[in-house]
This record gives sequence, structure tokens and C-alpha cells, in this order.
Amino acid sequence: MKAVRAEEMRRLDEMAIEQVQIPGLILMENAGRGAFAILKQYLDDRRAKRVLVLCGPGNNGGDGYVIARHLYNSGFEVSIGATRALDELSGDARVNAGVAHSMQLPTVLLEEESEVEGLLADYGPFDAIVDALLGTGVSSDLQGVYLELVRYANRLDAFRFAVDIPTGVHADNGRTLGDAFRADATATFGAPKTGLYLFPGANNAGRIHIVEISIPRFVLDTADGVDLLGGPDDVPPIPPRECNTHKGRMGHLLVIAGSSGKGGAALLSAKAALKTGVGMVSVATHQELATQIEGLIPDVMVEGFDAETPDLLFLERVVEGKTAVAIGPGLGATAGTRRIVSWFLTESDLPLLLDADAISVLPSLQALVQKREAPVLLTPHPGEMGRLLESSASQVNQNRLGVAAEVARELGVHLVLKGAHSIVAAPEGCLAINLSGSPCLAKAGSGDVLTGMLGALLAMGMSPEGATRTGTWLHGRAGELAGARHGIHSTSASDLIDCIGETLRGFTC
Repeated sequence: MKAVRAEEMRRLDEMAIEQVQIPGLILMENAGRGAFAILKQYLDDRRAKRVLVLCGPGNNGGDGYVIARHLYNSGFEVSIGATRALDELSGDARVNAGVAHSMQLPTVLLEEESEVEGLLADYGPFDAIVDALLGTGVSSDLQGVYLELVRYANRLDAFRFAVDIPTGVHADNGRTLGDAFRADATATFGAPKTGLYLFPGANNAGRIHIVEISIPRFVLDTADGVDLLGGPDDVPPIPPRECNTHKGRMGHLLVIAGSSGKGGAALLSAKAALKTGVGMVSVATHQELATQIEGLIPDVMVEGFDAETPDLLFLERVVEGKTAVAIGPGLGATAGTRRIVSWFLTESDLPLLLDADAISVLPSLQALVQKREAPVLLTPHPGEMGRLLESSASQVNQNRLGVAAEVARELGVHLVLKGAHSIVAAPEGCLAINLSGSPCLAKAGSGDVLTGMLGALLAMGMSPEGATRTGTWLHGRAGELAGARHGIHSTSASDLIDCIGETLRGFTC
């Protein structure tokens, strides 16, 4: 399934109306009736009766008038809070507002922010509030009556239901525009909007329901959207393990990681790779650390190197027989790390995953990344991405989709921008939002586990795009299982690794 930006959704609507000749009134009726059906289930479960429907001046408000009509016809006590008088509306919204007027549905005109609470007092208390105020067209901070209505709704002890997108959430990037309606559930129309899945807006969406409004499938198939990785059917399966296979056919991953005090990063990546299915894992690490960690995971081969001036002959030897390389966790953002990354960018044609400290040394190596013909994967968190762009984590998070797409395209890399929700980007422009995951992943070592999982899939022969999508979703799913088992506060990165096997059951092709 794809999520779309607001402008793309408008194009799909126009295509359905102009080319397929489906009247806009029919689309609005289908949207309102579909949202009502979802809302009614929530209201019935809560035995709610009194509903306030807030209707703005555009098509989002028109959807609200349709919802109000169906609520009334189903026996609910409905009040409408309108921000425009009937004679100020136009198009399909005016038609449906006129129907509500003809039905004499109780309506209060809300034009001044100072009057909101007083004017609505005579109609309440409300069991539920429907937000049909502004929809997807808002890009600047809420002001006036709209800001006050959002704040009023959020203060009430009532079920909150958003129409298409919560008012105050940017439909494209999920930013909250000063303040935003905090929905318990959202009914979005035709195709989901990207802002519903990007934080902080995702916190305001509640449970998301997608309402089919009769836009033909062939129209929706033209959508320039962002893939949603919500389940195993949304990502490629990992390579099968045939009955007559052997370890050599299942890949050999080289993990270059760890330094004094950070040996755990290397061990977490290596163990996660083994659990994901790769045939063999070798760890190359600082010499003083190698003797300390050798044997801690008996399945892993360990070699040491001089951290200050890594021997290039050592790199030539240690890479022999490997099928993919992962560099960075706990390695240290040093001149030695820079030398290692530079060598692999120029001298190796293996799939290369760069994480953590290997990303921190990249700013001066970007030209080498762009020239490399073999695949490069980057897995930055927002802080690392910010340093790569000479920006900040907060600036990155304001436009996660755009930043990920730009870096993947300009550097020619496959990229996972970590965080809630992680963004997966390919150099050709394909984007995905990963919906699996848990707050328990906000723990040291979780990123090292992801490095091992992605590295394993690369070593096993998956394409870079397939590995980033599948590995990121599997990592999030393992987090969900670990959080359920141990609690979101108590789950550690090691607990996450222990859940990889359960995550993989039934997933392979």
C-alpha cells in the first residue's frame, strides 16, 4: 500500500472526477458514509449518543456534514459546529451543508475564538467530537477559531475522530502546525496521507482507517506515493534455506566494529547476523579488544588489527571469501576508521553497509561514495544524518522523507533513516515508511542489531533495496515481540536478538 502527499491526492481526485467522470458529490458521499460506518462502531462500543461534528469551509467540512446526516439518521444526538455560514460555502460542501440545514440539524456558527466554549456549552456535554475542519490543505500554523476549536476538543473527555487527517497535522511531513487535534482514530480517504505515519503527527492520528471512496483502482495505481511496510506481505522474503544447502551458500558477513569499551557493539551485530540466517560471520576489531571478545560468541570468528593505522594488507586478506561487509558499530570516529572506509569504497566490490562511526567519517569521503559502483547502504540516526548534511537532528526530523530521498539520490546509496518511523530510501527515488517497531527499540545497541540483520541479508544475496526493506521491518517486528515479552522499559538489545528467530518463522519463501 502507498501513502501519498496532499498534492498527489488532489491529482487522483481530479483524475477520478474529470477523466472517469465520477461526480465530486459521489466521492464526498462515499467518504462521509464510509467514515460514519467506522465512527459508528466506536460509538456503539462506548454507548455514546451525543456527537459534535466540527465542520470547516472546504471539502473536509463537506465530509463532516455527510457524517452528521448519517449520525442523525442512525439515532445519535448530533450538533454541528460550523466555521462558515451556509451562504459563504461553495461547491459540494455547500450542497451537503444545505442538506443538513434542510434537515434542521442543530448548528452553531463559530466565527470568533473567544465565543467557542460559550456557544457550545448549551449543546454539550459531548460523548464524541468529529474533526472535519481543515483537512489536508493546511501548511501554516493554526490561528483564530481553528486553533481554539482544536484546543477545546483536546480538553474534553470525549472520543475524538478525525476526518481524513487531524486538523493541524501537515499532510506531507507530519509536523504539527502550532497545535493539532489529538484523534483516537482517523478515517482517511482514497489513499492514506504520508503525514499520518510521520511523527509527531502520527501521535495525533490514533488508529488509522482507510476508506475506499470509489476512485478506480487503475487511478490509484498511478499514484506517486510512499510504500508502507506494515506486514510481511509488504516486504520481500529472505532467501530460502534449501535442504541440501551448506554454510558457504548462505553467505559470509564481515563485521568491522568495536573498540575499547565498545566491544558489545561488535558482538550484538555479529550475533544478530547469525540469528538472521547468514552462514558465517567474521568480526574484525581493534587488536586489544579481539582477545577479550574471542570465544564470547563461539559461532563467530574474530581477528584484530591496529586501530591507529590499519594495515591495508590485513584488509585485503580479511575480506577474502566474504560476501558483504558491515562497518561502524562502536568502531570510533577516528583516522583509522576513515582509512578503512576509504579502502572499502575504492578497493572492494562487495556490498558495503556503513553505520554509526563509519557514517561519522563520511563527510570528506562523499565523492568516493558517489563514484562507487558496488552497492553502499547507510543506516544513520537523525544525529548522524544531520552531521553528514552539516545540519541538526531536529532539522532532519522536520522533513524525514525529503532528507532521506535527497541523500539517497545525491550519494547514490540505499539508506535507512532510523527512528519512529524509519524511512527506507533507494537511489532511484523509491521510498518506504516502516510501520513495525516499538518504543523498546529506544535503547543502546538496537542500531547495532539492525546493522547485523541488514548485513546478513546482504551477505545472503538479497538486493540492497530488498535487504533494507525486509531487514528494517524484521527488526521492528522483533522489537514488538521483545517489548511484549519483556516490557518496553526492560527490553534490551540482547532481548531483541533473542526474538529474531520467532520473527522469521513462516516468513521465508
